[in-house]
Amino acid sequence: MDLLVILAVLVTLTTGCIFPAAPGSQPSPSPTRTPAVPLIIQINATPPRYNPAMSSTIGIRLTPVNISGVIPLDAQFTWETDFGTFYHWGPPDFKVVELAPTYTGTAEPVYWSYFAEHIEERSRPVNITLTVREPSKEGILAKASVKIGWEKPSGFTAIVEG
Repeated sequence: MDLLVILAVLVTLTTGCIFPAAPGSQPSPSPTRTPAVPLIIQINATPPRYNPAMSSTIGIRLTPVNISGVIPLDAQFTWETDFGTFYHWGPPDFKVVELAPTYTGTAEPVYWSYFAEHIEERSRPVNITLTVREPSKEGILAKASVKIGWEKPSGFTAIVEG
């Protein structure tokens, strides 16, 4: 027991908690902000194959995945597509809500889908990008993308590439 008290006193003395800094001495400045780890985001896309006739899902579920870094609480997630549109579907009522081809929200997943009657208009891959921004600052924190191609020969089924 006495050994623990002696160790505690020694630790306190060596860390400077009992004796104040000498008059006229300056404490070393603490950094105002430590360098942040760069934010790296990926997009998880499931299922890997989708067409509007599927009854198990309303589209391809796109989920942002934080690979590294810290996402600020007020981060904004902007999804953009050059074909189709984004939807929200989930609890509590599981209603399908059409969002738009460009949608800004939180880190929650979105769904991408398209109208089957417009498929003839599209033969090249679909580009989907996700941009993460911190509204209180200028600039982009992270960016990710995914491509969706078309199954041949009919071209009706969307396939996540990569």
